[in-house]
This record gives sequence, structure tokens and C-alpha cells, in this order.
Amino acid sequence: MDQTTRDLAERVAAIRFETLSETVIHEAKRRLLDSVACAAGAFDYPLSARMREFADRQRTTAPARVWFTGAPSTTDLAGLANGTMVRYLDLSDTILSKAAGHPSDMIPALVALAEATGASGKTLIAAIVAAYEVYGGLCDAVALQKSAVDQSTGAALGAAAGASHILNLDAEPTGHALALALTANVSLYNVRQGALSDWKALAGPNGARNGVFAAELAATGLTGPSGVFDGPTGFKDIVGAFDFAQSGDGPQRLLNTHLKAYPVCYHGQSAVDAAMSLAGKTEPEDIRAVTVETYETAFRMMGNDPSRWAPPNRETADHSIPFVVGTVLTTGNLRADDYRAERLSDRGLLAFLKKIEVKPSEAFSAQYPKEARSKITVETMDGTVIHAETIQPTGHAENPMSDDALMRKLNTLWPASLGDNAAQVAETIWRLDDLQQVGELVDALCVKA
Repeated sequence: MDQTTRDLAERVAAIRFETLSETVIHEAKRRLLDSVACAAGAFDYPLSARMREFADRQRTTAPARVWFTGAPSTTDLAGLANGTMVRYLDLSDTILSKAAGHPSDMIPALVALAEATGASGKTLIAAIVAAYEVYGGLCDAVALQKSAVDQSTGAALGAAAGASHILNLDAEPTGHALALALTANVSLYNVRQGALSDWKALAGPNGARNGVFAAELAATGLTGPSGVFDGPTGFKDIVGAFDFAQSGDGPQRLLNTHLKAYPVCYHGQSAVDAAMSLAGKTEPEDIRAVTVETYETAFRMMGNDPSRWAPPNRETADHSIPFVVGTVLTTGNLRADDYRAERLSDRGLLAFLKKIEVKPSEAFSAQYPKEARSKITVETMDGTVIHAETIQPTGHAENPMSDDALMRKLNTLWPASLGDNAAQVAETIWRLDDLQQVGELVDALCVKA
């Protein structure tokens, strides 16, 4: 086992709930609550239903359950179906570092394993912290996208760490779980380029599903490749040399992740925030031109492809700065249902998008990822110019959503089709560390079933 794998495994194996700070424990609960809110908001969408139907094809005598319906399934397919719902609206959390990604992609897979194994709420919290620590460590160490490697690679590695904690593995089998997860799950960044597909919502949850599977294999005694990071033809031969640094006093990387206020790729959050402050200051028909300045990463992902000015589907639209800024400036808001088919083909909106220019700012790019900054300039027909600028969007770790705001997000996203038990779900999450079994949480999620 190479040194990077061994060091990482020893750090994961050393994590204990009892040594976590109250802040880390509370923030872990907030990430779980945010994930449930995102999943509830996506419940009625066709892709979510398709994934639930897929998971329902498999039954087991020790089931994990699909959230909200209560349908029993295998651990991996329940995690995949639930993860798709968390990810679908693009409202789930984000990490910004050398690489960016969505670590909450791992939470449903870990909940499924914890439910199936009868693990406690404390065990799940520590597993989430361990998973975020490894996922965040990879993003801190490696500019994955520059090597055409997708963030879902981090979901596989991080979920293997979290699952190893749930399965109570010591350092040696944890190292094998990490090796098995990484060697089989280096994913292509192409998933987030051009016109996007359904796989955008499944890539991370699938990585997490495979990470859990790797830990389950390691728990049987199966060994992984001995040099997956440092050895010949290992990960460093793909992405270059890097060091997996520790995050200070104990696992802290979960604290550096950011929640979302708007259903859009994180790199569009600050642009939407700025647009919200300009909405209503002038009528859309009086606008001559709109210029959005943002950092290079946001420009490349959300404003540097012709598809962003005429998105063919939801997946492309929520990765389009012109579409989301245009929607806010013409309607005053951005909601999950603004990506429905009739909006994507709305001639008036598409004509307005032609007024929008997106360009990278060297100054903003130099401050990324410390800042996720965007500026919008609107010029009206009579020559008036108005500006708005956001440095850290709502939900950023330095501009956090309050617990009350997070509860409003849950209540806003909770659909009528799921009944009125959002408050019960939230109450169960807030006392997660008191639960003897994670199945009690899933009971609350599935009360309507």
C-alpha cells in the first residue's frame, strides 16, 4: 500500500464522533437537511421517478429504502435513486478549491448503508465528516478538471472513506477500500461540457454508490492495488504530483463547503445574487445590453459555449449564466420550475439572452476560489448604466445561510405530493446524534408511504 493511501486511511480510521466539535456536528446535520430539501424538491420530476422505478426492481431482505416512497431496494440502488433526487435541481452544496464539486452527492449512499447495517446517528455523522474530509482533501490537492477528471471521482473516494467508518474498518482495510474506489472510478470531466445530459445528475451519486461498494468489498478482506496514488501508472501519472494535506486540528473540511440559495450551478450563484439586486430597477424591454463579469472557472463552465444562449434542456440551462441572469432580469426570480420546457423555448426570453455578454475578469479570477465574485452591468435604451456586484453569494461559508433560512429552503422545496411532514423530518435530523438507528430518520422521510 503506497504512502498516500496509508496516510489517508489512518486519518479516516482515527475519526471518532466523540472528538468532533459541536460546530462540525451541527454543520453535518445542516448538510443532511439541505440534501433532504433538495431531494424533496426534485421528487416530482420525471428523472427522479425513473430512478425510483429502477431502484424498485431490486429487493432485499435487509433493505435500504428509497426516500419518500419507502420502497425497499438494494443499498447501492437506494443510494443512487436518492442521490439523483439530491443532485437533480442543482441546489446541493459545493466545495471550491483547486477542484470544485458537490460532496453531498455522497450523503444518500452513506444513509443507505447506515440504514441497512443498523448504524446509529452518531456513526452516520462521523461517516459524513470522514467522507467530506477525503473529498475535500482531493479537491484541495488536485485541479481535477485540468486533467479531464470529473468531481465524481472524489465522490467515489470520499464515500469509500465514509462507508469504511460505518463498517468499522481499521486503517488497513480502509486503505484497500480507498484503493478499490479510486482505481475503478476515475471519471471523465466531459460529463459537464457542451449540452449536458441526464448523467450530470447521476455522476456523483454513482461515484458514491461505487465508493460504498468498494468499502463493502474491503470489509470481506478483498485487497486493492498497492500503488493507486503513488505507484507506476497510478493517479499521479494522470493528474500530476500532489500532496493530500491535513485540514488542521481534526477533520474540518466540511466547514469549508457552501450551501446554495438558487437552483443553478454554484459558479452562477454570485451572478444570480447580483441579478436579484437589479431585478425590477428597469423594465426588460428597456434594457439594451447586459454584461456579466465573472471568474475564469465560471466563464468556462457557464458562459463559453453557444449552448448556454439556447439551452436545449434543464441540465444545460442550470449551467448557463445567460439563461439564469436573463430569467432573473425578466421575471424577478429564479425557481426550479423556470427550467421547464416552455421556458427553454420562450421566444421572448431567448431574444433577451442575445443581449447578454459573459466575460472573464482577470481580477476576479485571481481571487478564486477564495472569492466567487461576479459583477453585472445593465445599460438601458436611454444610456443609463446600473451595476451590481456580489463577492460571496448567499450560502457561501463566509456568507452562510442561517438555520432559519435553511428551514425556509426545506419548506419551499417540499412538494404537496409528499404531505406535510417536512417539520417532522427536520426535527429528526436536528437530533440525529440521539438516534439509535438511522432507520428512524428514513422512517420520518417515508411517513407518507
